[in-house]
Amino acid sequence: MRRVAVMLRAVNVGGQALKMADFKVLLADEGFDAPETLLASGNAVVGTALDAADVEARVAQALSARLGLVTDVFVRDAGELQAVIAANPFDDFAREAPGKLMAVFLKGEPPKDLSGFDKYATQGEQVAPGPRCLYVAYPQGVGRSKLAGARTEASKGTARNWNTVGKLAERLG
Repeated sequence: MRRVAVMLRAVNVGGQALKMADFKVLLADEGFDAPETLLASGNAVVGTALDAADVEARVAQALSARLGLVTDVFVRDAGELQAVIAANPFDDFAREAPGKLMAVFLKGEPPKDLSGFDKYATQGEQVAPGPRCLYVAYPQGVGRSKLAGARTEASKGTARNWNTVGKLAERLG
């Protein structure tokens, strides 16, 4: 059995609120080993023998059937999170402002052409590809960025700030 991080997309926005205690119970009821949640933004770490796609499908189905919550689920193991951390092209920014650096986890590989982000990056934001993720540096913060709300490839993923990425990786050992 291995430990994996389970990340939900948009569970505390747009009227979709999920209590982490309910999420933890759901994961245990679905047969995942020793579920633990992290923060109140749809993050958990569980033990499983299932592959990532099966974990994603099982969690998404359970959320929908039991809680009426329809959302995307993203799973990464320790090696995948370490690869995201190792490939970070914004190391200095990560040290100086980890809350303003996001890893946007995607279902597949990021687009090769990132020029579609340019028209939304009006506050010095920078976007770079990574292993099944995008890195987005928000020098002025996420809150007022046009890029954060843009309907782009990044909107198909789920974003976690650098602090959270590190905490998930630590929990996976």
